[in-house]
Amino acid sequence: MSKYSKNPPPKKKSTSSKKATAKKATASSKVTKKSTTRKKPAAKKSTTKLATKKTVSKKTAVKPASKSTAKKTVAKKVAPKKVVKKKKSVGKSEEAGPLEKYLQAGEISIKVKELLRKKVKVGASVLELCEAGEAKIVELGGKWAFPLNVSINNIAAHYSAPPNDDLVIKKGDIVKIDCGVHMDGYVADTAFTVSFGSDHGDLIKASEEATKATIDMIRPGIFTDRLGEEIESIIRSYGFRPIRDLTGHQLDQHLLHGPITIPNISGTKGFKLEEGQAFAIETFATSGTGSIHPDEGRCFIFHLVPFQIGLRLDASRKARKVILAKYQDFPFTTRWIANEISIPTAKVAIRDLSIKGQIKRYPALCDVKGSFVSQSEHTVYLTGNSRVVTTIPNQ
Repeated sequence: MSKYSKNPPPKKKSTSSKKATAKKATASSKVTKKSTTRKKPAAKKSTTKLATKKTVSKKTAVKPASKSTAKKTVAKKVAPKKVVKKKKSVGKSEEAGPLEKYLQAGEISIKVKELLRKKVKVGASVLELCEAGEAKIVELGGKWAFPLNVSINNIAAHYSAPPNDDLVIKKGDIVKIDCGVHMDGYVADTAFTVSFGSDHGDLIKASEEATKATIDMIRPGIFTDRLGEEIESIIRSYGFRPIRDLTGHQLDQHLLHGPITIPNISGTKGFKLEEGQAFAIETFATSGTGSIHPDEGRCFIFHLVPFQIGLRLDASRKARKVILAKYQDFPFTTRWIANEISIPTAKVAIRDLSIKGQIKRYPALCDVKGSFVSQSEHTVYLTGNSRVVTTIPNQ
């Protein structure tokens, strides 16, 4: 949902400057070594003037012992190889760090999905589902990567309950639950679909099988257009259409939607994937047109823009203070702000911040009325010649 990157990658010029400084350092060390070796003979000559040639030869004969002792003392100084080992181990932990964080977030998301699968049923309150899932994330030590989405029937994505929402699940509904967890900015993004009708089984299988096939195919070196071809082929084999406007997306620290996307359709430009990248593989199958439109009347998810202007309304200033303190990097919902400054104040603030361009809007995304949409999503991390699925148990 967000394309704001907090930590831009370092410039490549820094490596060349380091090499240059290293060369200068070695050159200067050579000069110092030469200067010290030239001074030593001068010191010997001064001693030979005061003593006879025989005594000088005897003294020089004794010198090998002093050299050996010098070597021993040098060896003792260089001996702390443990310091070098510690540096190497720190490097390995840093490389494994992102994957460990992705896995931690994934473990929490798995438990949250288990809870919500038990709670989602006919008559269940959408507001209660959202609050239960979000509370579980916090209870397990995670943070919200975005508001819990509960999108019903033709709504494909981005519906999160507003304050005092009275929406409930009905018989015949097809419900998509999309959960986002992050640990230190590393995201687990995962979704599943549940049907309360008798005729949505194949629609759910279409998106699930498309996601599973993409997980099996994805690895470093593959191009995204091949993944899109496979997704569309599987969904159409079930007699449904993929939603071309929605895609899987790259993940990074404090970044929910990276620059590389995984399309749900064929015929797109391909991008080569690399080791160390993370992706949310997200497929949608629909009985409708395969294209979505925003429903501005149901917009309850927002994201702070990176620039700020002066605000006149006290409500807007209070809301922005809360957003900056808690939700600067990831999307938030009206409910979260209302919990801090009251529902009426939050509604006024959100409207004013939206008009002034201080927040980006993410309205519910819908196919045509009367259609049904299924969703399946998992997060993967590319390693070596394979991938790790962070949101499936025992992967």
